[in-house]
Amino acid sequence: MVDLRKTLGSFGLSNSSNKGVESSTLVGRFSLPALILTLAALVYALYGFEGPLYRDYGIYLYGGQRMADGVPPYVSIFDHKGPLPVMIAGVGAALAELSNWDDVYAVRFVFFVTGCLSAVAVYLLGNSVFRSRVAGLFAALTFLGFYSFARSVASGPDAKTPMVLFEALSLYLASRKNWFWAGVCGSLALLVWQPMGLLGAGIVVLSITQPREDRYRAAFRTLAGLAVPLLLTGAYYWYEGALDKLADGLFLFNVLYINRGTSPIFNPIGPISQLVTWYGIMLVPIVVGLCVILSLYFLRPLKYRYAPVLISLPLFALWSLTDFQTPDDFYVFLPYAAIGFGALLAVALRRVETPRLIGAVLAAGLLVVALSNTPFIEGTANQKPSLESQRESARTIQKRFGEDARIVSINAPQVLVFLDEKNPNPYLFTTEGIDSLIAARTPGGFEGWLDELGNYDPAAIAFFAESQRQLPGAGMTREHKKQLYDWIGSRYHAEKIGVFWLYVKDSPGK
Repeated sequence: MVDLRKTLGSFGLSNSSNKGVESSTLVGRFSLPALILTLAALVYALYGFEGPLYRDYGIYLYGGQRMADGVPPYVSIFDHKGPLPVMIAGVGAALAELSNWDDVYAVRFVFFVTGCLSAVAVYLLGNSVFRSRVAGLFAALTFLGFYSFARSVASGPDAKTPMVLFEALSLYLASRKNWFWAGVCGSLALLVWQPMGLLGAGIVVLSITQPREDRYRAAFRTLAGLAVPLLLTGAYYWYEGALDKLADGLFLFNVLYINRGTSPIFNPIGPISQLVTWYGIMLVPIVVGLCVILSLYFLRPLKYRYAPVLISLPLFALWSLTDFQTPDDFYVFLPYAAIGFGALLAVALRRVETPRLIGAVLAAGLLVVALSNTPFIEGTANQKPSLESQRESARTIQKRFGEDARIVSINAPQVLVFLDEKNPNPYLFTTEGIDSLIAARTPGGFEGWLDELGNYDPAAIAFFAESQRQLPGAGMTREHKKQLYDWIGSRYHAEKIGVFWLYVKDSPGK
């Protein structure tokens, strides 16, 4: 039987051994990252840029459009995640304005680049942790096969795509004791998704447990790295006069108002079924890879380069016991699973007689699996509703109500994205506890907010998410839900215009 712990412990002793598999003459320093970047672009591009603009993607695209106009996140659209995804989307929207490119495609291209770079970052992490370019290559190829992540790289934007990039880079830099930049990337990950603050905390712990002669310098550099993005973000919001909005969105809402639903502890079937649905056969390398990482806890002596991975993984596992809503919440574990599985394959390769041939077969097999998941290979490329049908529906809405008509969103910001319209308030969706924030921040409470909306007098309200024909209310209080439904029902009626369901204002006397 293979002694996995002993074999894993042998990583890094000699990169020139193992029958030349990892000889410096085999690959140059930058050739493998360049190859992985190219393969990532190929695989992710096959998912297509034409996927429908779902509600959650519309949040960041709408915010990006407003960001390009100079309106910061939380002021333009309120979302309980960090402001960085909207800022990144703003780069795409600004690029679209400068180049006269379609803003949906421009924003998707920017997120596509971050997704491709995430695969490279996973390679760097695997290579650094296990001192093996082969392990890093296998890790990156495994990562490309994670369908749930890959499906939104080109047809997002998904907020957590850049999170994975910054997470993997932070772990990689921490494994190399590059404290400042590890802190910077950890802070950027936090600005995407607040629970990533656990990663920064883990790196701080690592820095203060260094040998005495390095401890203070390591801790100072880590804290400085963590502070820089946060201070720059704070300075930007201070300049815009919106520090209170930043405090609400980044911190206070998630402490005081958010409704996370049922904890996975009490409903484990839901998260498990989502993982099975969205990861399918890739659950095998995920489970095996995580088991490999767990085996590292039993290594004696334990090498430092494993420490950033080992100290951060249980923190995210504990968090997931309190909050796991969608497959996206599992993204945080993907780099760990990928490098663990990549390391196992590299270990196995050391024990065969023809490592180059077997290694090429394994790499090709992983690439085939990644390609087989793509919609164009599977034959599921024509997702419904199509992006073009959404655009056509928006044109129909605009033609019916006129270019100057007031259209607002309470749950479907993608409609305003296609219309390039501005909402009268930042609450383009009211679920997940945002209704409670509205009640706390609006004069007159939730009813006062409805009065403001009535005074705005919209011709139609985009209230329905894709393929939805009933009013959503997940995470809203029963009182606010009743107030909202009564208010809408007394003034508007539901109509389907193209692929969108809207509430249209009743005609006089109806």
